[in-house]
Amino acid sequence: MKRILFFLFIPFLSFAQLTKTGFRHTNPTLFVDFSGKIGSGKGLERFGKKTIMFVCGNNLTIVHTTANGVAPVNKTVTYGTVSSNLSGAQKCWITQNLGSTNQAISETDATEDAAGWYWQFNKKKGYKNNGTTTSPAFPSANSNTETVNWGATTDPCTLELGAGWRIPTVTEWTNVNNTNLRPQAYAGALKMHAAGYLSTGVNSTLTNRGSQFFYWSSSNSDATYAKGLVIYTTQTYNQISNNDKDAGLSIRCIRD
Repeated sequence: MKRILFFLFIPFLSFAQLTKTGFRHTNPTLFVDFSGKIGSGKGLERFGKKTIMFVCGNNLTIVHTTANGVAPVNKTVTYGTVSSNLSGAQKCWITQNLGSTNQAISETDATEDAAGWYWQFNKKKGYKNNGTTTSPAFPSANSNTETVNWGATTDPCTLELGAGWRIPTVTEWTNVNNTNLRPQAYAGALKMHAAGYLSTGVNSTLTNRGSQFFYWSSSNSDATYAKGLVIYTTQTYNQISNNDKDAGLSIRCIRD
């Protein structure tokens, strides 16, 4: 009688941290993935690399480039994030203006690094102002007569930070405005500050940086105006206001 031999091959699988030379970086918190890239969010597994999902409260690092027509300059920014119910529901916010190099150090911080970039309503293009010059050149006035809300295809938050991020609605800003805003605009979770705004027209100038907050909502008013949140640092005054859609206001992003 012939004997039939069965060979059972059991692959060796290790789920421990890999330490083979060339696979693990010398820094114990960094890993080299199969593509040769080093990062803290990647580690070798059976089937390749693992990417850690974003968790609100963690930093969010974004490589801004001019290629997609949103960022006025190329730069990498690490945004702080915070979970807050100030909008009426628990949402994730960035704790600095979109395009800012760093979080403001006070509500009257008048530096370009804290101010970030400025946008006209429902336009994806951002504008940088160094205190004297706006780049690229700011468009002339009366260019926007649309009567629609800010759309997803032109929302700089979505385009720059990724899916789920967006500009707050007027209802969300109204809820923020109604929650004892003035005393805690900067002292509170959102770290809002006075970046001022870019006035309309070919001779557009930077106005009230360091003394007034102007934040767009995604909500349209009419052919000329759209809704935003305005705060004055020199008085106990804040309101939801109608703002000329051709002016350049700050953007603060929220995530569902």
